[in-house]
Amino acid sequence: MMGSNYTQEQADDLIARFLSGNISTEEQVALIHWINASEENQAYFLELRDAWQATAQEGNYDANAAWDRLQPGAAPLSINKWRYYFRVAASYTLPFLIGGGLVYAWASGKKDSNSDALVTVTSPKGATTKIELSDGTEVWLNAGSKLQYAQSYNLRGREVKLEGEAFFKVHTNAQKPFTVKASDLRILALGTSFNVKAYPEDKTVVTTLVDGEVKIDGSKTTTPFGLMMKPHQHVVYKKPSSANNSEQLKTPVSGGDSSTAAPVESREVNNTEIYTAWKDGNWIVAAQTMDELAVTMERRFNVKVVFKEEELKEYSFSGTFHQETLEQVLNILKLTAPLKYQIDRGVVTLALDEELKEKYNKAFKSR
Repeated sequence: MMGSNYTQEQADDLIARFLSGNISTEEQVALIHWINASEENQAYFLELRDAWQATAQEGNYDANAAWDRLQPGAAPLSINKWRYYFRVAASYTLPFLIGGGLVYAWASGKKDSNSDALVTVTSPKGATTKIELSDGTEVWLNAGSKLQYAQSYNLRGREVKLEGEAFFKVHTNAQKPFTVKASDLRILALGTSFNVKAYPEDKTVVTTLVDGEVKIDGSKTTTPFGLMMKPHQHVVYKKPSSANNSEQLKTPVSGGDSSTAAPVESREVNNTEIYTAWKDGNWIVAAQTMDELAVTMERRFNVKVVFKEEELKEYSFSGTFHQETLEQVLNILKLTAPLKYQIDRGVVTLALDEELKEKYNKAFKSR
């Protein structure tokens, strides 16, 4: 494995491999060592990473301008080579994978002797981040998500805090249950694979178990409950503000009054991939309204979606997107909803296409 003492050109090559998603585990470890070697190395990497991210997230981004943003003379690597990398990034409008292992190495800034100091890993909108924790547990963070854990993780216990969506592939350790804190829930697992969706702005916390066993501890909620999940089980917890004045499903409660209605809905799903496909760059939609799709679209493509007519929000769509760009997704949606769109400076404006609506109505009546 390469150490921290290698040429700038070798470092540039590792950074390029990392940013383009073509880096091996050994190379990533070498790059972490190089980044940690000096504050100058950290600053240099962050400059290139930020320019790359901006290029990949904005289809109209100027690749030459991205290079020009860097400090003059900061990189011995040929200008033409880096400009080529930025042009490659500019061709991507799908979320792209950013190796999160690097974030783990210096996310908290300078090394802290306090083992309880928090490490924060953030996956920006328009990106999907994968990290591996010190115990071997793998975590995929969806766009616009944040994961926090203590530097002492895996020493006394294994606990993480999630804001957003993540898929966990937990390394088995019967002595140290893996715990995810999401909103006011604690989700406990041993060796298992599961997905948790807990964006702060969402009205629910959604847990989908792929395999293994997971316990949801709702003892700190307004209506305490406990629930053991089985594979292919899908549990939706309604946060207090959204549970009020809504019908609540009675759920078995451990350590509490089982006659109390808990704000939890549980069902079995045959295809858990609907809820986990995002980690592989895919997007499976099952009878979602345009209003619901817009929320995911904003996170997935780092854009803001604006509806000119409220009517459009009620149209629904089902289907699967594989590696489609933002415009390709919108054109596919036009096949089922009479919409027209405009993309300008990261804002997607959706408007009702009256002509298309009339065609759809005629086609429907002729059936």
